[in-house]
Amino acid sequence: MLAAIDQQIVQTDKKKQEILTFLKNAYWNNDIWHTKDPFFNDYRTDRKEKKRQKNNIDFTGFNNSIKIEIKYMIAQKLITQEVLLNTVRNYSTKFELCAKFLKMNYPQIDSIRELPWDRFISQWKLFLVNKGYETNDKGRFSDRANMGLVNWLHSFAIDFYDTRNEYEKDVWDCRNIPGFKITNTYSNYKLDFTPFPSTYRNLVKQYLKFKSKDVSLGYGNVIRIRLQLFFEYIYQKEPKWNDLTKLTRKHIEDYFCFAKEAAKGTITLEQSNLSQLKSFLEYIERSEYDEAPLVPVSCLIFKEDIPKQAKANKEAVKYIPEGVLYQLEENLENISPPDCIPIVILLRASGWRISDIFNLRYDTCLEKTTQGWYLCGDIEKTQVLNHRVPITDEIQHVVSIVIEETKAKSTDDNNPNHLLFVRYSGKRMGRCPLSSMITNALNRLAKSYNITDDQGNTFHFKNHAFRHTKAVELINNGMNILHVQKWLAHRSPEMTLTYAKVLDTSMHKAWEEASSRGLFRMDEHEKIKEIELSETENEDVIKWENIRANLDAVRMPLGYCMKPKKQKCQSQTIPCLICSNLCTTPDFIPQYEHEIEELKVLIERAKNLGQETWTAKSENLKQRYEDVLNVLRDGKIRHKVGKKGREYIGKERDIGNN
Repeated sequence: MLAAIDQQIVQTDKKKQEILTFLKNAYWNNDIWHTKDPFFNDYRTDRKEKKRQKNNIDFTGFNNSIKIEIKYMIAQKLITQEVLLNTVRNYSTKFELCAKFLKMNYPQIDSIRELPWDRFISQWKLFLVNKGYETNDKGRFSDRANMGLVNWLHSFAIDFYDTRNEYEKDVWDCRNIPGFKITNTYSNYKLDFTPFPSTYRNLVKQYLKFKSKDVSLGYGNVIRIRLQLFFEYIYQKEPKWNDLTKLTRKHIEDYFCFAKEAAKGTITLEQSNLSQLKSFLEYIERSEYDEAPLVPVSCLIFKEDIPKQAKANKEAVKYIPEGVLYQLEENLENISPPDCIPIVILLRASGWRISDIFNLRYDTCLEKTTQGWYLCGDIEKTQVLNHRVPITDEIQHVVSIVIEETKAKSTDDNNPNHLLFVRYSGKRMGRCPLSSMITNALNRLAKSYNITDDQGNTFHFKNHAFRHTKAVELINNGMNILHVQKWLAHRSPEMTLTYAKVLDTSMHKAWEEASSRGLFRMDEHEKIKEIELSETENEDVIKWENIRANLDAVRMPLGYCMKPKKQKCQSQTIPCLICSNLCTTPDFIPQYEHEIEELKVLIERAKNLGQETWTAKSENLKQRYEDVLNVLRDGKIRHKVGKKGREYIGKERDIGNN
């Protein structure tokens, strides 16, 4: 233990020396920074400065040890472009107030790292209230600079001085943890365990360390927040506990009520609070932690305790209606900021997730082939590398313009990964924009230019809706379901079939609405007459939306195989012409004509070789092809089980006989 403390002291001394070396013989060492000095020219922005903006940044109120740390911290933030000069000037207006607070409450400290942060934050908030600063109903101060400054100090103390292994810290920087999956649109890389009671903090960190192997950082934060609610509750109820060994069913039942109230009627949140707690308790029980409850988890939380969420309607895919798309395209040029426009265009054209659009590289995102232009990139969620989708020349032109602009502005420092859409300065320098920038821009556009849905309500855009829209569009345009799956880089066809069901449902509803008003057709005298449903049952039309759900409707080279799913078939790749499940439409006439011509060549060759058996079998097959072709040329469908077998089940099959 003493060796560890000595090592920490050595590391701290090295860090202090690092600060002194940086500040030596540099403008940064001045106690007053004149922001209009030419020294700061590289740190200015093109934004107009606010009137009465403070021009000097004055550090003289702090004692010498604290002063050099704060100067170093701010200098590093400016150099790395994590913050803007205007932000520093805004925060510096609180320096005098903060210096007075430190001298009054912590006159003996020589470093920021010595501050007891939990107590320090509470005292700082009370100090501000006594000074007349107002808070809202959530306890947040209206002047963000007050809390922003101390958050800077806290983050600096953790990141700069704490050289321990990341898992040992109370705030993890997950960029230093190899397990967590971090999406490129994520802005916060920290997992903060300081809100947990110190008694349970290490236990929760051990659990998150285990979970980091297979969850994203975003989901890790969900787990942390859900468990925080439980541990704050149990610490309040049992403040003398050092572990969870005495946890009982009564504690859990009381927590259920507390969690339900905290969820404020949101079933999803209530469900998450309880399921995450259950997973945590099961983990420490299986791992035989000394802190685990003595009562088995199965006796603490029952399966029926976790509320059931209403099943989502899989057919209710949230795509953008055609009318809204038309309004969007009419007002596309009015999106602000303008650099959102090409991003929206690519969302619309590709159907990719926003994270995959933001993962495009300017030097590899376009590819030209003999067939045309392709958009190329990696699909992160399903790990499909170098995925390609075709794009039009117009879309290629837009992307090419963005590529040229990005190349001109990019350096190894501000865009090391060659991202197509990147931030060149600020906290996200070298990374893509936040996905919220696009949704906010679209919803501002909808509000300003009155983009409304069919009910006349202002439409609310979501980035992922463009993906749903593209999928439905591809299905509607008749693209093969497997091709749609490949386009969207889905892991399985089942995911893609969701969009096919949208098409089936919408078509069938439209058909039902039309049928409810009666079916009509022109008679031989060109007069309209009403017809009965039974009259249409044997017509040569396949209503794909009515195909029975238990059929294997597979497109074959010479027709559609519509065998029942339970019926075994050795192969659906070479259909048998005598099989009653083979359904062939006039669409396949070219294929049959091609097969007949091929067979003629084979028959001639067989005759020349004296192969009588081969000749006989080929002629027999050719005759079958010709029989089918004659039916198709009459504009009819060849399907032995007919319309009833395709579309009707049970009593529906007798509709034509009633």
